[in-house]
Amino acid sequence: MKWVLRIFALLDLIGFVYSFNFALIQINSLLSNQPQTGGQFFTKIIFVLLWFSLMASAISLIIPKKIGIIIYYFQLLPRLLFLVLSFGFISYLSYVFKWQDAEKFLMPIIIFAEMLRTYYSYLISQKLFRK
Repeated sequence: MKWVLRIFALLDLIGFVYSFNFALIQINSLLSNQPQTGGQFFTKIIFVLLWFSLMASAISLIIPKKIGIIIYYFQLLPRLLFLVLSFGFISYLSYVFKWQDAEKFLMPIIIFAEMLRTYYSYLISQKLFRK
């Protein structure tokens, strides 16, 4: 079970690296003097918090600690909103194979894999951390 948590940590680390450029853009726009609406400011803050929490969950899942799974549960909604999914790297297959409308085929697979990760995280938290 602990090796599955380490695989989940690797997936979080891949998500952290995958969204690095977008996170830097969000941080730069927060630090600049650009006028922003409240909604824009709120979504940028949520994304930056999600981005930093990816590294926190990766570190705590490698160890493995219960806080890593708890952080993952809090990340679920922002992950789906910003499409920073654990298996999002699968979307790069569309560049390799040059499929027509690959998003229509790959996105349900990626979201299904994310829901499987959520299910297995719940099972692991019940087995390993039940007290």
